[in-house]
Amino acid sequence: MSTVRQPTYPAGLNMAKLIYILATQGCSLSLADIQRLLSISARTASRYRRAINEYLTNRHGEPLIAVTRKGGVERWRLNETTPLEGTPYQLISLYVGAILMASLDQTVVRDGLLDIFTALEEAIPLAQRSLLKHYEKKFYATGFGRRCYEAADEQIDVILRGLLNQYKLALQYRSQKGERQYVVRPYTLVLHRETLYLNAYVEEYGEVRTFRVDNILAAKLTKESFDYPSDYAPEALYEKSFGVFRAEGEQITVVLEFPEYLYDYVAKRTWIANQEISPVQDGKFQMRAVVSNLFEIFHWVMGIGSDARVLAPPELKNMVRAEAEKILANLAAED
Repeated sequence: MSTVRQPTYPAGLNMAKLIYILATQGCSLSLADIQRLLSISARTASRYRRAINEYLTNRHGEPLIAVTRKGGVERWRLNETTPLEGTPYQLISLYVGAILMASLDQTVVRDGLLDIFTALEEAIPLAQRSLLKHYEKKFYATGFGRRCYEAADEQIDVILRGLLNQYKLALQYRSQKGERQYVVRPYTLVLHRETLYLNAYVEEYGEVRTFRVDNILAAKLTKESFDYPSDYAPEALYEKSFGVFRAEGEQITVVLEFPEYLYDYVAKRTWIANQEISPVQDGKFQMRAVVSNLFEIFHWVMGIGSDARVLAPPELKNMVRAEAEKILANLAAED
């Protein structure tokens, strides 16, 4: 006669750890993550879940731990007491947002977004489920030039907790000058051209600096909190930046000329907050902008090629000319 295996004291501790992890993680966890965090097998983890759900429920009497399966991956989360509600249109809007954040696949950010999507999907009335048929095929992103942040998941998790709880972070950061340690106050997580950056106040320098997230080798929450400054505005940092790089105090006026056929590409996009686009005249138009440095606008001009003509400043003209000469020299060396 078989007997039911009774939980042991270590098993009880692990079940308590499992509930704590799910409660503090802020998003669902894959079964593989749970195995890794508790150093147990999938069979043991499932036994813990069944035992917890047998004795513990939410306020509606539902199992405390809910399981979802998507794309062959089993994920666990605490069963929320208040179900989310939404329309198919709102659900698809969320899905499109998840596609646009594909660079953050396998990170806490996208996992949290997909958790909400799954909860909304389950709440859609059966009569409207047909509207969601084939939604994975109806919306698609090519992922061209996309970065992968899976390796930076732990750092991103720490950054999010620092931002939400306003705790200072201890960072180990790698730059072109080498590795070094920083203690920072995290202010803003910035997404620019599929790349994540952290704007943080560095106490050592007394100013806000920008850190590329995939160059953060390690991040740790400190026990020291800070007051978020009411006069801080992230958009002000980039008012004169053609991207994320900036130089304090610099004001450089750039004037570029393009052929008419590039008008839609240039004029109907926002490249920098202060850009000014002239009307088309004689088959050409101009773009004027004030930047704090030439680094990013130089690379943008080079990406467009000969259809971008630099009218000002002379420094940018010289940078483009020097780069063109290097390209010609490389071609000549191959002949």
